[in-house]
Amino acid sequence: MQFIKGKTADEIVSFLGKGAELKGEIAFTNKFCVEGILHGKVRSDATLEVRTGGIVNAEVHVRRITINGEFRGTIHATERAEIHKNGKVFGEIFSPCLIIEAGAVFDGHCNMSDEKTSAKDANPLSKSIGPDIGKLI
Repeated sequence: MQFIKGKTADEIVSFLGKGAELKGEIAFTNKFCVEGILHGKVRSDATLEVRTGGIVNAEVHVRRITINGEFRGTIHATERAEIHKNGKVFGEIFSPCLIIEAGAVFDGHCNMSDEKTSAKDANPLSKSIGPDIGKLI
């Protein structure tokens, strides 16, 4: 049997409870749960969980995000973004994996490709279109 010293990235260590409001920037190393209100910027290589009743209005850069409350802003999730049936998201999501349960609300845009190439690919003139058509442009 092996013993692991310290905490895992998905173990809840930080918590913003009901009735609490945080404005500003926050960084964390283990799972962070929000049941209160969070405004600002979030950065982590761990998981952000927005629980039922929680409200987040932020630019978020995390490994994984799970939403059961309300989120407004931009999500950059390197691994996965999940919107559960009670969750509401208004904004943009950049993630290679997006899960939306039946009953959830998502009003915004999702980009599941690499952010650096997506801006280039969005412009049709930046693509190679062939020698004949290229002369017409």
